[in-house]
Amino acid sequence: MEQKRSEQADVEVRRGRPGRRSAKERIEAVLALIGGKKSVDTLAKQFGVSTATIESWRERALEGIEASLRSGHEPSQHERALVRENASLKEALTDTSIQLALIKQAIKNREQHRPSQPPRSSR
Repeated sequence: MEQKRSEQADVEVRRGRPGRRSAKERIEAVLALIGGKKSVDTLAKQFGVSTATIESWRERALEGIEASLRSGHEPSQHERALVRENASLKEALTDTSIQLALIKQAIKNREQHRPSQPPRSSR
């Protein structure tokens, strides 16, 4: 009972839109919960959200931890998509560079083989 009273005295209620908390605040809440420093009820009051919200933050954090530990050194889907996009952009850049080089060569050839001016008429 004393611990609950001391927790309630330490609770600093965060004002603002209910349910709208930054990632930093959510991380702070989850770390306090996982570390056993505060209870779900205390954190819910402190952040102005429901206890279900605090528990969902904890679940998502644990899922993220599990996914990061499970994946090891494999690239994520996002990283694989970026690699594919990078390869596509490199190919497009190569094609464009080749086209530019061909256009420059064609202009140079045309300038070298330009016919001479026709003679002026005597009229």
